Amino acid sequence: MDANQESNDEVYVVGDVPDELHAEDAIAHKQLQRTIAYDDHIDAANMIQAFARSERKDVKLSTLENEYNAQLTSRALGRLVRRQRVTIDKRYIHDVADANLAWAANEHFIDLIVIVTDKIGLHAIIPQTDADPSYVFKLDLHQRHRTWKSKHGDLGFDTAGRMLYIGTYHQEEIWVAMAPRTFTRGESATGTTDIESSSSTLSQEHFCMLVTMLAQQLHAGGYKDIQIREGYPEKLTQKDMRAYTNIFGHGLTDREVHEMTLREVKTFHGLIVSQYASFIRNAPKEWLDDNYLRDNVPITIAVRYGQNQEVCRPDHFEEEADHWNRLHRYKHVRTVTVALATHIQCVPVGRWEVNDVGKIMAENIEGVYDSRVLDERSLVDLRRYPLLDDAGHERNIYDRNGHRIPRRHAILDDGVSTAGMLFKLRNLHELFEDRLFDGGGDSDIGSSKTEHFAYPIACLANIGQFQAHGVMHAFIPLIHNINQSLTMEDEDSDDDIDMDGAAADHLRRIIVPISSQGYNAYVHRVRAKSRFHDVQKGMITAAFLGTHVTGQALLNRARDLKELCQIGLPFDRYHGKIVGAEFDQSLRLENVYTIQVAKMRRGDRNGRFIFKNIIYPLSRTTSHPSILEDIKRHVVIFKQDVLPSIVEWTTYGICTALRSLWDMHESNLETGLSIPHYYVELTSALERALNFSHTGNPKVLSRGVMDPLWLSLSCVADGMPCLSPLVYTSSTENEMLRVRRSDWPVSTRTAYPEVCTKRSLVLNYGVPQFNAYHAIFHIKHSVGRLPSTFEDHIADRSVRQALYVLSLAFQVYESDVRMLVSSSVAASLADFDPDSEADGPQAAVRLQRTQALEAWLKLKEGIMGYQNRAHTNLVLAVVTEPDFLTDGLPSSVHSPKSAEWFAEQILSVIRLGGTSTRAPFITGGGALAIMRIAVDEAKLHMGVKDDGQILQLIVRAMNILYIMYVPWSRDPSSQRGRPPITVVHDSWITLGTPHRTKDRQSVVIAGPSQKRAADAKHSSSVAAESNCRAPWSVTDVSVQDLHLVLNWTTLPTEWSLKSLFPHGDKSYVSETYTWVRNNYDGTKSLHQTAIIVAIFFAAAIPNVLHEPLPEHLRDGGFGDSITNAVRSSAWCAPPSDRKGFKLPNQFITMMSTFIIALYEPNSPLRKYMNDNGNKLGAPWTSKHGAKGIKPFNLVRMGLANAHCTKIYTSPLYGASWSLLHDSDIEDYHTRLVRHLRDQPYGPYSALVFVFGENKAKSIAKDNKVKGRGLTRKADGMSGGVGSSKKRRMV
Repeated sequence: MDANQESNDEVYVVGDVPDELHAEDAIAHKQLQRTIAYDDHIDAANMIQAFARSERKDVKLSTLENEYNAQLTSRALGRLVRRQRVTIDKRYIHDVADANLAWAANEHFIDLIVIVTDKIGLHAIIPQTDADPSYVFKLDLHQRHRTWKSKHGDLGFDTAGRMLYIGTYHQEEIWVAMAPRTFTRGESATGTTDIESSSSTLSQEHFCMLVTMLAQQLHAGGYKDIQIREGYPEKLTQKDMRAYTNIFGHGLTDREVHEMTLREVKTFHGLIVSQYASFIRNAPKEWLDDNYLRDNVPITIAVRYGQNQEVCRPDHFEEEADHWNRLHRYKHVRTVTVALATHIQCVPVGRWEVNDVGKIMAENIEGVYDSRVLDERSLVDLRRYPLLDDAGHERNIYDRNGHRIPRRHAILDDGVSTAGMLFKLRNLHELFEDRLFDGGGDSDIGSSKTEHFAYPIACLANIGQFQAHGVMHAFIPLIHNINQSLTMEDEDSDDDIDMDGAAADHLRRIIVPISSQGYNAYVHRVRAKSRFHDVQKGMITAAFLGTHVTGQALLNRARDLKELCQIGLPFDRYHGKIVGAEFDQSLRLENVYTIQVAKMRRGDRNGRFIFKNIIYPLSRTTSHPSILEDIKRHVVIFKQDVLPSIVEWTTYGICTALRSLWDMHESNLETGLSIPHYYVELTSALERALNFSHTGNPKVLSRGVMDPLWLSLSCVADGMPCLSPLVYTSSTENEMLRVRRSDWPVSTRTAYPEVCTKRSLVLNYGVPQFNAYHAIFHIKHSVGRLPSTFEDHIADRSVRQALYVLSLAFQVYESDVRMLVSSSVAASLADFDPDSEADGPQAAVRLQRTQALEAWLKLKEGIMGYQNRAHTNLVLAVVTEPDFLTDGLPSSVHSPKSAEWFAEQILSVIRLGGTSTRAPFITGGGALAIMRIAVDEAKLHMGVKDDGQILQLIVRAMNILYIMYVPWSRDPSSQRGRPPITVVHDSWITLGTPHRTKDRQSVVIAGPSQKRAADAKHSSSVAAESNCRAPWSVTDVSVQDLHLVLNWTTLPTEWSLKSLFPHGDKSYVSETYTWVRNNYDGTKSLHQTAIIVAIFFAAAIPNVLHEPLPEHLRDGGFGDSITNAVRSSAWCAPPSDRKGFKLPNQFITMMSTFIIALYEPNSPLRKYMNDNGNKLGAPWTSKHGAKGIKPFNLVRMGLANAHCTKIYTSPLYGASWSLLHDSDIEDYHTRLVRHLRDQPYGPYSALVFVFGENKAKSIAKDNKVKGRGLTRKADGMSGGVGSSKKRRMV
């Protein structure tokens, strides 16, 4: 049996529902009770008004049967949209007063037994006999995670952190319970300190301690080859325990189960009893720090449930008594809890045969009475006492104990069996009330009214089954009489008990009734050996949800669920179990009692006495006339084989709707396409209503979804479920259910669409899958439902809508981060060193981390921001070493980055496709799935296909949610292999680096309406581009795209004189600029070259200055050597105190003017130079030289040649430098334009051509110019250009 496997046979619990169908917003059972008790008296304030106003009509059960038998699907679906209540035709039921109904209650069953010992050791598996060759105890220590699940009775102590399943004895499960020491002394354990645990299972450390003790005793007793190492294991983990002992098996993965004989068990038991104190005494100090071993001792508990074994048969009385006596010793048993069931049968009689009067009198020599009531009865002469009364009913006679004596027996016709019965629920409370109660306190056993719960089934509104925290009141005097017949251990004491009679009676009770339930036995047929039959499990919902999950393991599970439904839908499986089969339809009444064995006289503490004097009399109480008469007044008797079919008739509409939904979407299951959320939720709601029809438990009715659908309201108020106008049927030939999606209910608290699939999704597929599913549903449903206040400053609704869906996706990402941090930090805290003192520094750190994590998790928003101490608490929770707290969150090698970088990582993973998860998405989380949907939806809203605008929207969504830092994968190691891609909790990237907008072409976020305006504007731009005289701007193109401006013959709009000269300036410098502006001709190679080089030069600022004359040239140099030195010199930044390098537009204007003016002989500058000895003049030099606009840089960019070293200090035209020839300028222009047009790598080659490789790389990086990595060295330019062969050119 697997570690988490439940027993195959479990006690049937009325109204029990699977965890998958427990609704978090369920209808309270008290509301259901009130509705049953007061019929139509329903609080309209709690109902949707449209439902409250709608008319309810009656529908005959015969009508529903006919529709089911004829398979009238259209009529069944049509009936679903009307409120109806079922009325039962008389032909389906028997009259309870019918004299020709025979009643019996003589079949008894035991469905549960729990034996709790009160002394250390294995007392629960020690039999009465000293020799039993068939004895076997199977010791199994491989199921530590198995939880204690007995729902009946109190063991006498809190089970949290105390229970360990250790194997089987006969048909019983055997558990070790680490019970409080006070419990073993016979004292109450209610005041002991509870163990902090959410489960009954032992912690790993306590498990290892207990196994150590067991292994030591087995070794000491010489059992097989069980070995242990000396001392106690240092590491208390199951893995390390295998190195300490071979009790688990000889291999590292063995799961050995030890089959022990009676002799071996007794030896084992004796050593545990005698050596446990020594085991604790010798244990390491750290084992005892939490006092778990000191305060608790190992006792054993035996439990057998779900066997439904028939007991108390008169013809096997002695045999059963021997069995009870043989199986257990009760000397050290504290309590025995048993569930005793009786089948109450009612059968139509063919004819009666009178029993022999003489035999009756011989079997009742103490007399026969006319009443069961002691004070009202009289002896009768049976030979003269009439057999029947005036109505034809048998005149009952009773024995001395008040039990009815049958005077006749029924002869049944062929094929006749018991009629099916259910309880009338409206007046059910009468069965649990002491109608003679005087209000003066508790009665002998129970109070004036026992808490009970009604469970209507089969859509019959007020007919069904019940469960109670006690027994029916009619049992109380019968149990009291049995208690009075038993002798307590202290009754022979001479001590007087100073208390009133009622209190004394309460203390002396040996039999304590715990609970009861009543239902029809047919449920055992349809549920077989599991807790739930197929229609209770929500199988179709689970299969549909499988179309929304990701990950191969979950997809495999979804496939299995789909295939189960394809084999047979749940209601078809139910039909297959009830059709054509004979099975018991008795009314089953089940009472649970606790027998306080420790209070019994020592001589009575044996199985024979307990069976004869407690079990047998308790079983017979149900057949007592007082019980049967009470029950008869509160049951509906259905004719043979009607009952199981009623459920099919009344739920035919629901089942038809579910079949329709299955047929609609089965193709999705095959292709893997997600079934729309609305239909998954509708399916879940219908399956919940179907479950309620079988169980009557309102816990399955999810109000958020099912109230607006009317399903929960109709189930409670009418019994018959119906659907609201939110669901309708299509008018096609094959009618199908449709949902009015715009009217789907939305939570007023969260604005998310209501769902009722959460439990199914979480338990079948996990929490992250639900988060993704719900968020995607929110995204799909939010179309047209944008919150009015969300980013309402944005004018374009499409932008807001796209931003909204991305924000929803990031909320799921936040949930994933919460999950990652919570689970990882919790695991880290669980590894807390137990050696540290409770008040030591390590414990203080652990406490602070725990509190910080709790505070961080409580934040509703901004968990990755800096507000509300989010960052502080996260640092405190994540950082394990206090010395590193000042460093903040553990930083990834990639940190810091920009928000745009993170957005690009998200988009790149989405573009990869597939289902594998990698950073930035968290393994096991739901963000990747929903982000894919959100990005697609955002693109749809924005009317775009590329990621440019989406990236900016992602950044904006991150800003809205204050996502300032994110978890990342571990840093790459120095070893070979794939770099880590799994996000962890202790590696973070701060998204605080500003994104340089000039690194990329600016992306403007624009919605479809804005885009339409932009498109119109773009058409104007296209038209302008085709016109060479149209204005153009440098800012509209990047260096990469300069080839686009080669058609224009005008100066760019950035070329301006406004900021260069004061108003009225008439100098030759000003006139030169004016001349260039007025004479610019873009068709000339020189002029276009000047503009392009000027744009390049502006991209190079501020590093446009140069170093002083190199050392090797200070002794002189000429020609090519000087030119080569200039062209290979470094591009330097200006001194910190020099200003004027921040306006690129000025440099475009100034450098282009300088180049054109020098080469045009008619420019004012050249005229000035001709008149002043080829000097540029002080006015020119003072304005341009400090900015690097001087002959040196013309030489450096290949537009001039150097002749001597004075080019570094005082360049004079004609002496230290000269211009290129006209043919060389043409060649320069040709090469430059050819590179610009050679996309995508030509622009980079153009930069290398002008600046050389090093400077080109810098400019290309800053301006996002695409380069090949290494650029080819170009052939040298012609000699006329004056370049050396060493000059790098392309």
